Amino acid sequence: MDSGVWLPLVTPFCKGKVDVAALQTLTDHYVRSGIAGFVALGTTGEAALLSDLERATVLQAITDVVAQRLPVLAGVGGIATRDFVREIERLERWDVSGFLVSAPAYVCPSQAGIEWHFQQVARATQRPIVLYDVPHRTGVAIEPDTVRRLCELENVVAIKACASHHFGALGNLSIDMLCGTDEAFMECLIAGGRGGILASAHVCADLLIEVQTLMDAGKAGTACRIFAQLRPVLKLLFAAPNPSAIKAMLALEGRISPEARMPLTPIHDELREQLVRASEVLQALRAELPLALA
Repeated sequence: MDSGVWLPLVTPFCKGKVDVAALQTLTDHYVRSGIAGFVALGTTGEAALLSDLERATVLQAITDVVAQRLPVLAGVGGIATRDFVREIERLERWDVSGFLVSAPAYVCPSQAGIEWHFQQVARATQRPIVLYDVPHRTGVAIEPDTVRRLCELENVVAIKACASHHFGALGNLSIDMLCGTDEAFMECLIAGGRGGILASAHVCADLLIEVQTLMDAGKAGTACRIFAQLRPVLKLLFAAPNPSAIKAMLALEGRISPEARMPLTPIHDELREQLVRASEVLQALRAELPLALA
């Protein structure tokens, strides 16, 4: 699994429909941003609110533009394991590098049930599987002992970890750990993480990449100081249900419409004003970066 900052790409909309042109322009922009790879059809891409046809359209648009220049993971989620398997079989026709797969949502299986779930998923493809531990959405955690057993499956290669209290245990396993909670990125790197799948990379990929570069170079103090200034901005980007604030920030930059799909509502005016100020903070931080690195 490539280390670094991965981008879970948003799905732009225009009057309720997927804006393919905007998606492809956005994809091309980020291909050249220094990120390690993309996640298509993730939570940030509002995949759960897309039809089968829309998911196919989004994945085709992204892979066409990326054209193997960077790896692309396809997100797979849901409730019934059989539906996960069917979705993976359907997505196999695209040029994806692997799949980001969550535990079953809503039904809250035991750890034995979660292990069985990922065994079925791993058997459905020869491509790499990245476990997605996101208990605040699925209602159940993938415990470190379960992850340790799943590491024995040949194509389970990494975990997107959102529960920061598991970072320490996961960092000691023979699996690559990627941070899934933007505000905890530094904590994850300190625990041995190899990067992150971070929605905030839409607006500050360069700064997040610099933080990891500094950590890899043994300059933890400088990395921590930069991240401390960045963290309030990251908090704002998740002050509304994801990806509403991310899209609003991209709209301020003139990249896409701020439109999300209901029941995800637009952000309120106060938050929009805060995001304008946050954008100014990011620009100031970029300007100060050479001095911080000196």
